[in-house]
Amino acid sequence: MTLTHRHVPLSRRNFLLASASVAIVSACATSVPGEDQPELAATPSMAGTLTAAAVPIFSLTPEDPGVASLASRLAGARIAGLGEATHGSHEDALLKSALIQALVQDHDLRVVLLEANRTGTAQLDAYASAAPTGLLAADAVRQAPVFRILKTEVMADLLSWLRGWNAVNGDRPVRVIGVDCQASSQDAGDALAALAAVNSGAAEALADALAPILTPDARAARHDLMLKQLTSAQRLAAESACRSLEAELNSAGLPDAAFTARRAWQGLNAFEHETSDGDMTRATPEYWSRRDVFMGENAITLAKGQPAVFWGHNSHVAGGRPGGDSAGYVPSGAVLRERLGTDYIVLIQDFAEASFLAIPTAETLKPDAPQVAVQRVARPGTLNALLASVSKTTSWFDIARLPDTAAVRDWRAAPIGLDWYGYAASEAPQPQDLLNVAPRSLFDLMVIHPKLTPSRML
Repeated sequence: MTLTHRHVPLSRRNFLLASASVAIVSACATSVPGEDQPELAATPSMAGTLTAAAVPIFSLTPEDPGVASLASRLAGARIAGLGEATHGSHEDALLKSALIQALVQDHDLRVVLLEANRTGTAQLDAYASAAPTGLLAADAVRQAPVFRILKTEVMADLLSWLRGWNAVNGDRPVRVIGVDCQASSQDAGDALAALAAVNSGAAEALADALAPILTPDARAARHDLMLKQLTSAQRLAAESACRSLEAELNSAGLPDAAFTARRAWQGLNAFEHETSDGDMTRATPEYWSRRDVFMGENAITLAKGQPAVFWGHNSHVAGGRPGGDSAGYVPSGAVLRERLGTDYIVLIQDFAEASFLAIPTAETLKPDAPQVAVQRVARPGTLNALLASVSKTTSWFDIARLPDTAAVRDWRAAPIGLDWYGYAASEAPQPQDLLNVAPRSLFDLMVIHPKLTPSRML
């Protein structure tokens, strides 16, 4: 079934659904195939440069020489951003898993940071820790309250591998930690309980302001829908209470619980205008950046200086601030780049052809909307098309170390189409899927997959 595109009221989910690339740039329409459209980057000299730079990957395993060399390149970073072209495809996730295994075995990786919330990843981390359990890895992933996009065979296999590693390498354990902030009800409830255990009076003083986000309905709701149950006044009071809760917990010598309170505040602040009476016309690039900024800051705090990877979408891991129509937007990777410099390395992935799982755009506000298989091929004027034109096999490119030629400089400065997808997509290609962004230093490493297939869900 093909859905007819229609304009829908602006909300965070509608803002992000056409392509997760919106996390880098504000929406800007481009031409569709068949219209007059320049080949923005596929100049012969640039194509030749990339062809010479291609490193082939023959199998998506840690032992593959191409994967091993890519892992070695990533190993120079304190945090490596591992991107994905869609939230619903198999091969880009499988490559990330293979890279993590290679980095753990050969390069002392210690932390896997997921684009996911605290409570769900705590359950994944408990399984990976090799603590006694009767669960299989697949059951642990199914039961964890993490985003559906992570409930895949790849994640279960990676968790099983990490559990095996930690069982025999207790002196070199690997942690799995979430950096997202879309669980304010759970985070505030846990932080308040921690305060009540040491200072019941201080906890009671904050309970009324937090009550609207701690009801059973609020705790059970998806975060964005929980916000829809609140008025702006209730959200503001809860946000202020979370700040006070953080301060009280820090005073009590409970920094981990205080950080949980901060994440509760982040989730309320990042969705400020999305309450029942919120005004989305007040949303600005700074507003859309808040969640990304918080994830970047959380990644640095939670990694604690240990070698880490950040598993997220291409748009979140991108290491810079795009300009033009997106002036003011700050991806998580920009925070990491600005804090860590060259100790943050960005890997993005792209495709020549893709079949991936996504929620149809018309269904995105429904909590349990089913995923469908969406088909895409590289379109003219895109990064996908450029990479597909220079390598017919899975390959990686070190664009940070390309020769400093006029062709490379021109390519970095010229906008190119990014055709990336998040949790939602239109079933047929739409002009607004593509966003034109100059590569500049947003990406260090790129991978092209000839074909992406749908995520293998549990």
